[in-house]
Amino acid sequence: MSQSPFFGVGIFVPVSDLKRSTEWYTRVLGFEIMHKDEPNATVTMMNDNKIIFCLVRSYNIVQKPFPKNDYGVGQYFNFHTQDVESAYKLLRQRGADVGEIEEFDGMRGFSLQDPDGNRFGVVN
Repeated sequence: MSQSPFFGVGIFVPVSDLKRSTEWYTRVLGFEIMHKDEPNATVTMMNDNKIIFCLVRSYNIVQKPFPKNDYGVGQYFNFHTQDVESAYKLLRQRGADVGEIEEFDGMRGFSLQDPDGNRFGVVN
């Protein structure tokens, strides 16, 4: 199998209040600001530029629920961690809106929601 030409991922996240969301993603998730294109966007990163989140000021945000499925998935992507309990405790201390820790098929994790209702999972 040949090596992929891709080295990372960029994710665009709709936000209603760019200042509030930039503060949340940096304070709660620990992302670093790479670039500000105020008042329209802030580019943040985690893991040395391998994962980029571009927070885009948006209007009339409607959260699209993940389609009904038999796999138990309820959000579009997950953050991975080696220590679910520590991540859970840290995010709660930082004021994040997190769901209860659950177990499924040998994995453990919980849901996380940003101020605009964008949902993520946190799993081991």
